[in-house]
Amino acid sequence: MQNNEPKTSKGLIALDIDGTITDGTHLIHPKVSGFLHSLHQVGWELIFITGRSFQWSYRTLSVLPFSFGLAVQNGAILLDMPSKQILATKQLDHSIIPQLEKISVDNGIDCVIYGGFTQDDRCFYRPQFYHPDLLKYLLKRKNELKENWQEIECYSELPLKEFASIKYFSSGKEAEFISRLISEQLSLHAPYIRDAYDSRYAVIQATHPEATKGNALERYIDLKKIRGPVIAAGDDKNDLTMLLKADMPIAMENAPDSLLKLARVVAPLAEKQGIIEGLSSAIQKLSTIGD
Repeated sequence: MQNNEPKTSKGLIALDIDGTITDGTHLIHPKVSGFLHSLHQVGWELIFITGRSFQWSYRTLSVLPFSFGLAVQNGAILLDMPSKQILATKQLDHSIIPQLEKISVDNGIDCVIYGGFTQDDRCFYRPQFYHPDLLKYLLKRKNELKENWQEIECYSELPLKEFASIKYFSSGKEAEFISRLISEQLSLHAPYIRDAYDSRYAVIQATHPEATKGNALERYIDLKKIRGPVIAAGDDKNDLTMLLKADMPIAMENAPDSLLKLARVVAPLAEKQGIIEGLSSAIQKLSTIGD
């Protein structure tokens, strides 16, 4: 990987991945990667803040020929790239397991426990608790995303003292209920979003209450001592905390109303490489403010 470090920082650009810089292929279009590289060369620093696991994120971002920050699982783990140095973590403790078990029994729902980067991205699930149709979907999903899922009989057998996140998969109509349930009963950050793998499903990713995209952005700015304006772009509900921290928030045009109302710039769809237009407009607006 080339080392094209900018001499002076113009500020920070924080980007979601799925639906923001990638389309349905889950890959970065060459025009987008080239544009981001050009921004880095003129002095912008970049961080990617995503709900993805590390391995899935890295397969997409490894094409970028410059250094950047990476926060995975909605900010549970913050890394410096390409060195993969861990800068900060906010993970869940094993002590949450009894409450998790009670919620599963009382409501007939179950989750996948994501170990995260510090646990080699191992995931643990209980196949016997899933409806056959949902289980078929989940197994197809994990195979195509190359996730390392391991069967477990009960949560008490979990071989981890801490882990990055808990994920629930459901149809859209159930997602709001599960999100609210986990937030209220476990006091976790649990936004629900469209599944980037298949938009017919929703994903509720529950993390430590301080593991949000917005907090990850703040920690990165503090740790790297970044000066200058912050631009942030996203397309779904888990991006809201990140956009709230930005001087120039960008929402993709298919984003929920909560993001569109907040945005200073609305970008075209990722399928049209709309982040290029969105970032160009945001930078132009910032230069006008500076004048």
